[in-house]
Amino acid sequence: MKTVLAIQITAFVLVAGAFGGVLVTTDVYERVQHGIVEILCLSCIKLDPKTVLDFTFTTATGASHASFVLDNLSKGPVFLAFREDVCAACDIMEPVIQDIFDIYFEKEETLDTTVDFNGTNVTFVHINIDHASQDLKDALELYDKDHIHGVPQFTLITLGYDDGFIKPYYTSAYGTLNLDANDKREQLLRTLIQESIDLYNDNKIGYLPD
Repeated sequence: MKTVLAIQITAFVLVAGAFGGVLVTTDVYERVQHGIVEILCLSCIKLDPKTVLDFTFTTATGASHASFVLDNLSKGPVFLAFREDVCAACDIMEPVIQDIFDIYFEKEETLDTTVDFNGTNVTFVHINIDHASQDLKDALELYDKDHIHGVPQFTLITLGYDDGFIKPYYTSAYGTLNLDANDKREQLLRTLIQESIDLYNDNKIGYLPD
């Protein structure tokens, strides 16, 4: 009996030691913490935040706008769609986004493409934070204007007039937009995109990219 107990204790110590080594020598803990604690699946916690869809010049972190956004902003407004692998609200919203831009993509896919939306170029970027490059992932926090820390997040960057200067001007929406049907969600996003197009066309002549 004592021999069996000794073997069990030894096995437990070996397994615990191996697991501890994994945590020490890899970034497993950080990645798990980032996925579960820092970035929430809004539908998983039954949260569908109602936000004011106003535009702002200042990013959520106070940092400069993402370089990939600025590169595309010379062509027209930029639409960012953020999601993660396991996210029911993301799955609800994805067909809405695909219908709006008339494109198809897999949920794991990173997609960066320019589409014609009512005669104006709009750059669409689909970002799955479980698979995308770090600069794309970082944009989630950068444009999280209401500090929701969750997905899905939809961000529109356009141009606005600020005290004599034309600058990047953005807004973000979250979850299933606090609406109960896909046709209503699509209409809201279409209206928001058109507003960003109107702002862009009103201000693009005075825009001087850095």
